[in-house]
Amino acid sequence: MPNQRDVAKLAGVSTASVSRYLANPDSVSAVRGKKIQKAIESLNYKVDSAAQTLKTGKTHHISILVPGSAPFYWIITQGIQQRLSEAGYYSSVLFTREVSQGLPYNMRLVQKLVNSNQIEAYIHFPLDNEEDLELTRQLKRLHDNVLVIDQRPEDPTVPCITFDNYGAGKTAAAEMLRQGHRKILLLKGDPFFRSSIDRTAGFIDGLREGGVELEDDYVVQTSYTAAVAFPQFINSVFPDFTAVFAPNDTTALAFIKAARFKGLSCPENFKIVSFDNNAEYTPYTSPSLSSFDQPTQEAGVKAAELVLDMIGGKEVPLKTTFPLKLVKRESFN
Repeated sequence: MPNQRDVAKLAGVSTASVSRYLANPDSVSAVRGKKIQKAIESLNYKVDSAAQTLKTGKTHHISILVPGSAPFYWIITQGIQQRLSEAGYYSSVLFTREVSQGLPYNMRLVQKLVNSNQIEAYIHFPLDNEEDLELTRQLKRLHDNVLVIDQRPEDPTVPCITFDNYGAGKTAAAEMLRQGHRKILLLKGDPFFRSSIDRTAGFIDGLREGGVELEDDYVVQTSYTAAVAFPQFINSVFPDFTAVFAPNDTTALAFIKAARFKGLSCPENFKIVSFDNNAEYTPYTSPSLSSFDQPTQEAGVKAAELVLDMIGGKEVPLKTTFPLKLVKRESFN
């Protein structure tokens, strides 16, 4: 079986050059890289990952733990994987929950991964419940390099990346008040998402600062999922309203469709603002959705850079917060 020395000899380069190329092809010159790649293909050389791990103590493997398959997770994970790949690392994604409305905890697979010594760092997207908080505790007890995203960890020594959902909620309230709205319907998202909690809190505080207190019948506990929210809206009787604060784009679209069944049209009869600014449909719906944009790709790249710094023994900031920007379209302008 050919080894790195054989590759180096055939390519006419040093074994150090081969090692650097295998870790990161961009770390050697283009000419030298072509020679090494040609030698690898000629010898049919395969990297012995186990031997490399024994030699260096590094697996170059990052684990990403996510609770679902929403676009938020797709985009931010893409940013993470892109940056890790550039640095010669690879990542695996494990869903901590099954795909169902009940969201049962996928304990067996999660625990197997948590107890592994083959992972150099963990990136965890916890929900705001005891199960996920305990998972973060376990990760920190067993591993040095843990990063939390979209949640504020209990342990202040665990670095985290968050989004300013509270500030965005206050911005939405101020915009509605500026336009003269006073009869406002608040749709609250799933309570186990930190983003939902913060968006709601910011919105209520923003209205309160503007002299508006929402009555109970103007507050609706709903879901981030259209399949749950739509039938709820169809079967609900709402008070008179002129504006709606939705927890995410999916719920906003479900509400707009349900409102049509009740003879109400957006933006003629009411305005609506939501969150996530899903580029696949928010500009193309009827009406096009006004939505708060989260810099998820940028946050993913930042997450990767933070765990790479942690692995390298560098000090990292304990909290990195990204702002949200309101993108105005037909539904709220």
